[in-house]
Amino acid sequence: MISRSAPHPNPLPASRGEGTGARGEGTGSQREGTGSCGKARREVTLAREAGEGRGEGKPLWLALAALLAAVGCGHGAKSPGAAANPIAPVVLPKTNAEAQAAFDEGVRLMKMGKRHYKEARKPLQRATELDGRLFEAWHDLGVIETSLGNFDKAVDDFERALSIQPGARKTLLAYGESLRRAHRPKKAASVYAKWLDGALDESLEQARLLLGTAGENVSHTVIAYNALALTYYKMGKYELAETALKKASDLDPKSAFVWNNLGLVAFERGHDQEAFLDFQKASELDPKYVQARLNKAVVYLDCGDYKKARTELERAVEIDPNDAEAQVALGVAARGDGKFDLARKAYERALDIEPDYPPALYNLGVLYMDFDKVPAKAKDFLTQYTQSVGNDDPKRADAVSRLKELK
Repeated sequence: MISRSAPHPNPLPASRGEGTGARGEGTGSQREGTGSCGKARREVTLAREAGEGRGEGKPLWLALAALLAAVGCGHGAKSPGAAANPIAPVVLPKTNAEAQAAFDEGVRLMKMGKRHYKEARKPLQRATELDGRLFEAWHDLGVIETSLGNFDKAVDDFERALSIQPGARKTLLAYGESLRRAHRPKKAASVYAKWLDGALDESLEQARLLLGTAGENVSHTVIAYNALALTYYKMGKYELAETALKKASDLDPKSAFVWNNLGLVAFERGHDQEAFLDFQKASELDPKYVQARLNKAVVYLDCGDYKKARTELERAVEIDPNDAEAQVALGVAARGDGKFDLARKAYERALDIEPDYPPALYNLGVLYMDFDKVPAKAKDFLTQYTQSVGNDDPKRADAVSRLKELK
């Protein structure tokens, strides 16, 4: 979310893979001479619960920490301050009192957490109906739709916001992210490039960046390079992704999320040892950075070392006990280690955090079907899962197949 006063640069929660267990999931094997683990390199997912793409039982968490779309709009009718660093400053129009009240209610609900995002959507939509020029409401609707996995709708909302305030840099970054997750990487890359052009078009600013004294501008440029790298990553252009991330690292060598993403690129290229070291570096820079610990666990899972993976994941959920994805990943590791009770508790905890969370429903169905041998419960959870995801969800076909077996 952003503010009608100076925007607050809080980060978006990391975009993550699901950690859902695949049918017939193997333990992996050590590859001779390479130091890499696992069988064929699987697809690394950029999606969260929206069903954009799932890994085969082993999550990869991509740190989109800086994409700024989740920072909420505060209230008040001030125009953006200098800290917003706009490409083309636009004076915000005044809004009427009823629209402002609806907007404020939406912001209040968003600040209560993601569980309230669907509830927040209604007053924000009301605000835009009352005042179609309320830029912040369109932005926050884009944030909500992104969080809910409705990426095409998020694209529309961010475009409406940018039509009102083209110079809103944080909205531009959020727009690029929604395009990327809507499977429009070329357009996303052009948006990120536009952001970078706006950040670097003045020689004085370039000099300040090189000297490392640009303050917030350095941070935002790191963010944009990171976002551009993830777009190249999505396009399969790993060398370009690595180049962009190294530029980000040069600007901020202590950025944990950049090191984490360097590890992701290395992992995708089959360089598991290098990836692990990058994840370890990210963890050292920020011991409470959950995503790096989760990705270390991915490497262990890829090697079939469920115990070490479980250790990392237990530490991750200790740091953030309200992370549903991490709980599902812990369940996957526990299941691989033969700790079925622990796996069940982790999946159930994920549902406590996010009711009807698809990965937890799917994994509970698999657990009850393949391991606990309780077909009635397996059928119930798999049915709930199929009802909670779209037809293009990669695990849906497997769930449907399982339900046919359970009849």
